[in-house]
Amino acid sequence: MKDLGTHLFLFVLVSAAFVVIAAFYSEATDGPALRSVPRRLIMFLLGCAVLAGVMLLVEHTLASVS
Repeated sequence: MKDLGTHLFLFVLVSAAFVVIAAFYSEATDGPALRSVPRRLIMFLLGCAVLAGVMLLVEHTLASVS
């Protein structure tokens, strides 16, 4: 994979923007919204990693060509 580090950095950057926007829309005040961003970002990235792992497992199991 070419430029994996760059792609991961850009993914985390865009993910952080989505998470910050979602945090501010879900909380009534700014203080709790800012405090919830790190937990939300970790959970979002963990969920994306699990989804990618499941997709790779399904691809390896069902779409393998021998």
